Amino acid sequence: MKLGRLFVVAGLALAAAPPALAQSIAEAGVAVGVMVYGPQGNEVGPVENIQGDVVVINTGGNSAALAGSSFVKGPKGPVIGYTQAQLDEAVEGAKRAAQAKLDAALVPGAALRSSDGVAVGTIKALNEDGTILIEGTSQTFALARDAFAADDTGPMLR
Repeated sequence: MKLGRLFVVAGLALAAAPPALAQSIAEAGVAVGVMVYGPQGNEVGPVENIQGDVVVINTGGNSAALAGSSFVKGPKGPVIGYTQAQLDEAVEGAKRAAQAKLDAALVPGAALRSSDGVAVGTIKALNEDGTILIEGTSQTFALARDAFAADDTGPMLR
């Protein structure tokens, strides 16, 4: 999976199929290229790829990752508990939330770490050109804003 692509797994998986109806990916008829349908039988989008138990659906506007247990076998093919519009809105909402979290985390003085938790340095400034100035342990350097993400513990490099 590409780092730049936003995947919405946990929240979307919970709202899809009732646990009692959850099936394996194969039992639900999920395969790359197969069309996925919403609860009313309307097309949501084709399966873009499968990695382990994560299935990526392309709605035409977004790519969304769902847990394999989110799919059940329907009369036309695999079914999830979202319409295309609902899935797009869920992905867009997750993008907005991630952007707000990143905006709040990228402040001068914030400790910066790598994605595996290793301390990298401190955010020194937000430059007018959109880059972030980092004061590392041995040097000061700037990185593009898209090199950063944030979680509940603060900013990190992707």
